[in-house]
Amino acid sequence: MHPPSAPSNDTAWSLHRRLAVGLILCIGGTFAAVFPVLDRLIDRAIYQQMDLTLSQRAAAVGRALQEPDPQRLERLMPEYEPRGHTEFFTVFNEDNGQAVLRSPSSAGAVLPVGLAAQGTPRYYDVMLPDGHAGRALATHVALHGSQNRLLVVATEREGWDRTERRVHFALLVGIALATLLATGSALLLVQRVIVVLRRTGAAAARLNADQRMQPLGGDLPRELKPFADAFNLGLRHLYTAIERERQFSRDVAHELRTPLAEIRTSAESALSADDPILAQHSLRAAVDATARMQRSVDTLLLLARLESGQHTQAPDPLDVAGLVRELMAALEGMQARRRLTVQADLPPSAWVRGDLGVIERILSNLLRNALEYAPDGDAITCRLERGDAGWLLSIDNAAPDLREGDLEHLGHRFWRKSSEGGTAHHAGLGLALAFALARAIDLPLRFSLQGGRLTARLGPWVALV
Repeated sequence: MHPPSAPSNDTAWSLHRRLAVGLILCIGGTFAAVFPVLDRLIDRAIYQQMDLTLSQRAAAVGRALQEPDPQRLERLMPEYEPRGHTEFFTVFNEDNGQAVLRSPSSAGAVLPVGLAAQGTPRYYDVMLPDGHAGRALATHVALHGSQNRLLVVATEREGWDRTERRVHFALLVGIALATLLATGSALLLVQRVIVVLRRTGAAAARLNADQRMQPLGGDLPRELKPFADAFNLGLRHLYTAIERERQFSRDVAHELRTPLAEIRTSAESALSADDPILAQHSLRAAVDATARMQRSVDTLLLLARLESGQHTQAPDPLDVAGLVRELMAALEGMQARRRLTVQADLPPSAWVRGDLGVIERILSNLLRNALEYAPDGDAITCRLERGDAGWLLSIDNAAPDLREGDLEHLGHRFWRKSSEGGTAHHAGLGLALAFALARAIDLPLRFSLQGGRLTARLGPWVALV
């Protein structure tokens, strides 16, 4: 079989390219929509300025035309000299539409009067006598010693048009520069983030399960902190899972070493024994060691499931008092062998809601632990009391070898006060399983030591009735 080929990069997309295209389209599209509005506002402002200038010049021409001396009239209006060719006026007789007076700059030509239907004063665009584009104003004035006449004044608009073109050019250049600067700044910022991400990715690639986990993404921007936190949380889960697997492997190796040695010794004894009774005894010892090994493996597997969060609760109504009585009856053989006395202070019933299978294993392990480690002939007290928070179970037994500092080790796998502590029957997993089960169902389990007696307290359970 050939190894699967690496996925093709044909479908990979570029963040830089998409961001650049998106910014250019977005900024360019925005300015493209705004540009006509700006152009209209500029045109309006220019026309308002030209119309104001024409209105002022029409008033000035009207006042100058009241002068009876033609030579003085020329001195009053030097801007209308032939060399100027930028300012023009024409005076019309409204009765017959004939031009009665022209500015010297008109070279004998007359200015268009525009649409009479628009009334006066009226502003309109015209072609000037010198062939340039212009703006004109038609209004009524009174000449010296005559009736009202129609005055048309005009001015070239090429200067204004050049100004408008410069403004348009400046706007276009500004739009282009703004687009380029915004796109370049965004790409530089993205590039900085990508550099940080690459550095974080390189650090992630160097992670080793044999080394202590170091949080990643400390130099990421604030917006990427949630991603970094989620990534680090996933890493912690992964490291925890790896440590669980290693702990399980160590526990299995530790727990199976003695039973396997016993099984091998018993099997070798059975093979070399000539006496059938001795061989049968050796095989029975091997079977017992196998059973203990099976119980240890089952317990370790259950612990692994609990610690990985794979256990799901199945809460049902159950009678804790009745369950304790059943377990104590099942342990009467162990109690008799060690001449132990169990003083049970139990109510007729104590109904709570909980996972029957889990609670049964917790109670069984606590009772077995008290029976196994109490001195021979000791009196064990088992009490179930109801308080304000619910039912509380306490199991009390003598523990002369324990010290206050030993309580923190209770519940650790394979821990014993002394190395001689009964490897054949107790592997140090009972309390570890009890603690793990209690945590799985959120049931408090605590130990205290007072006057040489160890007390285990389980609960409280919320009472159903």
